[in-house]
Amino acid sequence: MPMMALVNPVYDCLFRLAQPDSLSEEEEVDCLVLQLHRVGEQLEKMNRQRMDELFVLIRDGFLLPTSLSSLAQLLLLEIIEFRAAGWKTTPAAHKYYYSEVSD
Repeated sequence: MPMMALVNPVYDCLFRLAQPDSLSEEEEVDCLVLQLHRVGEQLEKMNRQRMDELFVLIRDGFLLPTSLSSLAQLLLLEIIEFRAAGWKTTPAAHKYYYSEVSD
């Protein structure tokens, strides 16, 4: 129950990071994606409607013509696929997104 008090403020921060002006900054996209990796599944359990609304913004930010860098596009696509796979990284997605990262 203590987490309930934090759900809306955390969503508010994530919604701010998903605005077009924030998506044009790689550091802010990285922050958005990192936080969704960490707490996205828990937030969705607490309020699925707001998560759906957040991912509409993320999807639109990815699809609509904006000044997104290649890295920002990659990060947004990865988090969209991550959520679609049930907040897990599939082996194929891991190979695609992290093939350049050495172990």
